[in-house]
Amino acid sequence: MTTVERVELAYNNVYFVSDGSSLVVIDTGPDYRGAREAISDALRGRTPDIVVATHGHLDHAGLGKWWQERGCAVLLGRDDMPQTMGQSDRDIDLMVAYLEHIGAPEAIKAEAIAAMEARRRWASEMRTSKAYIDARDGRWPTALRYEPFEPLRTIAEPTSLACGLTALPSPGHTPGNLVVIQADEGRLFSGDQLLPEITPTPAIQFHAGARFASLPRFLESLRTLRAELPGNAHCFPGHGEPFANVDEVIRANLEQAEQRSARLIEELRQDGAITLYELAERMYPRALRRRFWQIVATIQGQLDVLEEAGQASYAEGRWSI
Repeated sequence: MTTVERVELAYNNVYFVSDGSSLVVIDTGPDYRGAREAISDALRGRTPDIVVATHGHLDHAGLGKWWQERGCAVLLGRDDMPQTMGQSDRDIDLMVAYLEHIGAPEAIKAEAIAAMEARRRWASEMRTSKAYIDARDGRWPTALRYEPFEPLRTIAEPTSLACGLTALPSPGHTPGNLVVIQADEGRLFSGDQLLPEITPTPAIQFHAGARFASLPRFLESLRTLRAELPGNAHCFPGHGEPFANVDEVIRANLEQAEQRSARLIEELRQDGAITLYELAERMYPRALRRRFWQIVATIQGQLDVLEEAGQASYAEGRWSI
């Protein structure tokens, strides 16, 4: 019999799973002022056998170096190593190049590029700052830091851990995204793969210098989880309250993707060929300027799904069916 302790670190959850002799920590926690002390208090002198980062984003792997300095092995999905080693801002150049292929007007491209350059400066500050600075969005007490580190071990296939846990590659949210399952107990530690009342939208992202088809892989991972877990499985998410209706939430995510694909097919039927930006402008006219990258990622993801299913094709900057 194992126990699960939830450690709330502002907007994030970290989980301690123990069978009385072994302790596995799921997610490193975000690095803000006070987070390390909160984790140390929750440990009560215990030393984890292993720490698993579900993915390389700063709020889930930001304290990886701190754990390793304490003598704890940190595991990560293999394809997320560029993020933990401080190389993720290379993707910014690829995102700028990506703008040339979606048909955005010059003024919109200029705004998006400016946002990307601001993000590059922020990423550099986040990795190199020795002091905590004021919070950017209120989800954590201070802005987050992210000291680069190299995980002791990377995972590219299902891997057994202590306490009856299995780290399961679930690419989509990131290329190297993991979830941790405990099939006998019906538990899923989902990171950002499955969240309560939120449908995660995989971003425009890259791997090995090429754009990564996030949404098709994300949906495949959800289907795999559905097959791996019992119908009454309980989810321990990276954000928000744990919940019991895992199968229902997975089904809702899959159904929403199907509905968005159906809507996109209807939009594509109205034109012989259309750019991604024109689709975004038509489908989200009021929000596009304000939520540019989120909307572009949503539409690109659905186009990737349709293309892989043979329901849409891309040629010379335009999409058609």
